[in-house]
Amino acid sequence: MNNELLVIIIILSIAVIFLVFRLYHFSSSIREVKKFSKELSSGNLNARLFFTGKGGLADIVRDITSTIEKTKTRLDSADAEMQKMEAILRGMSDGVLIVDTQGVIILANQTFKKFLSVKEDIEGKQIMEVLRNIQLIEMFRNAMHLKNIISEEINIPKDHKEMYIIATAVPVYSVDSVTGIVFTLHDITRLRQLEEVRKDFVANVSHEIKTPITAIKGFAETLLDGAIDDKKNAIRFLGMIQNHSERLNSLVNDLLALSKIELGDINIEKTAVNLEQVIDTVFMTLKEIAERKGLYLKREIPDGMQTLYADKNKLIQIILNIVDNGIKFTEKGGVTVGIDEAKGGITLYISDTGIGIPRDHIHRLGERFYRVDRARSRELGGTGLGLAIVKHLVNAHGWQMQIESEYTEGTKVSIKVR
Repeated sequence: MNNELLVIIIILSIAVIFLVFRLYHFSSSIREVKKFSKELSSGNLNARLFFTGKGGLADIVRDITSTIEKTKTRLDSADAEMQKMEAILRGMSDGVLIVDTQGVIILANQTFKKFLSVKEDIEGKQIMEVLRNIQLIEMFRNAMHLKNIISEEINIPKDHKEMYIIATAVPVYSVDSVTGIVFTLHDITRLRQLEEVRKDFVANVSHEIKTPITAIKGFAETLLDGAIDDKKNAIRFLGMIQNHSERLNSLVNDLLALSKIELGDINIEKTAVNLEQVIDTVFMTLKEIAERKGLYLKREIPDGMQTLYADKNKLIQIILNIVDNGIKFTEKGGVTVGIDEAKGGITLYISDTGIGIPRDHIHRLGERFYRVDRARSRELGGTGLGLAIVKHLVNAHGWQMQIESEYTEGTKVSIKVR
């Protein structure tokens, strides 16, 4: 009996010790799990809990750990995509502004700040504090209220000029509610300018072509009405028709040349060009016209500066147009073509002793159909496109052109070629 009691006591003792050990181990595991949960709740997804064994709590811990690792992988991937998206938004050529529902700026790329002339960091600030454009603020309010995309054209003062912008406000949705507004600003200033140029161009072409066509038609009708029998006047009328047809032909040729240049249909093949030969070619072409007006054509090229790298035909066209202009607007003296090697650079210049150009007109020279004296220019056969062609050819060579003039004192066109 005593032996049996002893055995029972021993078994119970072992069971108690085992139970205490298991309880201690379980309590320790609970403490580890509790510590692990605190790490997770603080946002540390790198925290890990390692359990050995199988079944029970160990299986649960392994499932939790696996879920956390998958979640972290997805979050890391989402974060990487978000960083890429943010980099794209910040580097866009269009202005981008992201605002939450309270009007707090979440992101503003550099282009947006440049458009609005904002230099400081505006992220985290209220849109009302930063933007001084009432149209953009109204667009934000309307997009929030209507929950719809709103697009408007707005004008922004920029460097004493007007900047034309297409602004679009797009609501961002999460489930069924708006969580913010994304603004995009697209600069259409160049487009507006080109539209104005196109309108002016069409108007000018129509006017320039209409004048000689009307004159040709009028003289032809006069001849048909009986003036053809009047030999003296008939010859004069035919001469007028010829002059206007030549002017019309020059206008069409210049328009075609300018169109090809502006469409990029021009190849500049630079070779070693003999300047004396080029200038002599120009002078031979215009010699008769200059002599009729009693004007000189002079060449000034320093010794050792006989060669220039350029497209020969295009260089002839450049010099020919400028010298021809000089002859047209010079009554006394002449035109000089030369080379200036001052300040370590090489400049080709064409100067005349003509009537000169008023200072406030100089910046517009080179515009299509622009003339300082419209009536006289037409009378002399000018199309108003010569300098526009010259400007494009000079730019195509990679050169720079400058025009200096004083009214009644002559004009000097300088082309920096090196």
